[in-house]
Amino acid sequence: MLDMEQRFVFLGSNKGLFKDPLPPRVSLCRDRAEIAAAVANPTKQVTWISFTPALTDILLEKTLDARIDLRGSHLITLTPPRLESIPALLGLFHPVFGLVEGFQWLPKAELAEAITREDAPSRFIGGSVDHKTKTLTLLRGDITAVVVPFSLFEPSGDGIAPDFTRLGMTDYGRTISLGDYESSADAVLYEVDPAYRRSLNTQRRQSEKTFGASLMRLRKQRKLRRSDFEPVSSKEIARLERNEIARPHAKTLDVIATKLGVRAEEIDSF
Repeated sequence: MLDMEQRFVFLGSNKGLFKDPLPPRVSLCRDRAEIAAAVANPTKQVTWISFTPALTDILLEKTLDARIDLRGSHLITLTPPRLESIPALLGLFHPVFGLVEGFQWLPKAELAEAITREDAPSRFIGGSVDHKTKTLTLLRGDITAVVVPFSLFEPSGDGIAPDFTRLGMTDYGRTISLGDYESSADAVLYEVDPAYRRSLNTQRRQSEKTFGASLMRLRKQRKLRRSDFEPVSSKEIARLERNEIARPHAKTLDVIATKLGVRAEEIDSF
């Protein structure tokens, strides 16, 4: 679970980011004066999210001016900062992510939602690919990173192979895309995080008799992806499988049942 004392400071426009009023623990700084005020009143646990190199420069400048020790604060730069500023940023913040080209992020609005949720550690908000070592570095919503080998992503049942040149995150951090190939954050964390695996197994035992659990089991038996149920979106299938929607509408249920090759009333029996 996310530490509920954690504070988030977004540096940039609120356009499409949050609805008014801002969520608890979230601040928004749009200009030099607001960044200076935020730096002058730090807390021990702050995640700074900068949208542009210019705003990152202002944060660096105001931190140095105030002589504030922010080394316990996280920094995410959605656009890489100036190369010359990187040593100073690494000296003032820890950890820092997004310093180089090639780091892929959730869309800003999805990232803001994912990073402020209580289940942020179960979501991936960004990542990068190292083709030489054949590894992915994936950043969780609690600003911890996991490094996973390419070999973790096996071709799907319908023959779709991961394309490691096309890394992306969708579904508010619950899905990793590698070209047309998709893998759930749950599946990755299940393999690499023993504590997460224990927690997920407990949750699965509690929910194994739900419609969502039956749908997921049957979908995997049929070797189908969540995106294979058009016109029902992959996001809606994911929400159903996570029991965020108790049961789909009749038309949606008919589409799902047809694709699975069963009668709608049979899905619960799997």
